[in-house]
Amino acid sequence: MLSQAFGAAPSLAWMQLGCAVLAVSTAAVAFRELPDVPPLLLASWRLQATSVLLAGGACYQGWREGPELLARWVHALPLMFVSGVCLAAHFGLWVWGLQNTSMPHSLLLVCSTPLLLSLGSLLMCFPTSLGEIGSSILGVLGVWLMAADVSAKNDVTWYGDLMSLGAAFFFIGYMLVGHQLRQWMPLFLYAFPVTFTSAVVLALTSTVVEGAGMFTDGTAHGDRGYNAGIVGWTLDSRSFMLVAYLALGPGIIGHTGFNGVLRTLSPLVVSISLTFEPLIGSLLGWATGFAAPPSWLTGVGGAILISAIV
Repeated sequence: MLSQAFGAAPSLAWMQLGCAVLAVSTAAVAFRELPDVPPLLLASWRLQATSVLLAGGACYQGWREGPELLARWVHALPLMFVSGVCLAAHFGLWVWGLQNTSMPHSLLLVCSTPLLLSLGSLLMCFPTSLGEIGSSILGVLGVWLMAADVSAKNDVTWYGDLMSLGAAFFFIGYMLVGHQLRQWMPLFLYAFPVTFTSAVVLALTSTVVEGAGMFTDGTAHGDRGYNAGIVGWTLDSRSFMLVAYLALGPGIIGHTGFNGVLRTLSPLVVSISLTFEPLIGSLLGWATGFAAPPSWLTGVGGAILISAIV
């Protein structure tokens, strides 16, 4: 499948996809640099900053386009809202999972979207090839081996793993809507409202669930005293620099890059490319001291899971 897609898509799209994978692979390490910020709030910070960067491009493209496309864009706003909610759930669950399980587990499970697509087709009795059935069985075996590795010693928890797997599920909706709308919609006119919606949804959810205020919740989080407010990332230089990096690197180069290639590549191909993220992200986590070397159960289970996905 990948060889057929490679021949059909322009080489520039593959280069853009490769840069996007490298960029998003650094996100876990950057998120781990802010361990005391509540997860939903931290995810909102990242998407707020990305929205700021996308706003200029959206305004420019909106100014250049004709009234017919803009009318079509207005009619597509409900779909973009759905995509934004899916993106909010994806980021909220993943950051929560990342803070509550090991980095290799979180990265492996959040990239299992192709496996979930195959399992969904199988459960809903859609036409499914023997290869897809075999991949689904292998994937379940890989997840089972990783689940058997749950222990306090290696920072692995079943609930952190479950949240990371849930993040992969919601990524499906985000990719499917993006593939449909990006066939005709300019990149920034799509990416900005979706990202802004997800930032607002996460901020409101954090207000209810985590007690976040506008600038602070009245308490200091951790030794560095982070401001756990909706716009708290703008109040100290360290948080600002990390969130700005998350917005520019994993945000613009990464996720906006994925949206850019969805015009010529299928969501399944883009999802499969993300199987490189656990390897790159785990190596970066180990090199920076945020992740211990994975156990043999995680190593074997992760290798089986990636084999099933590919």
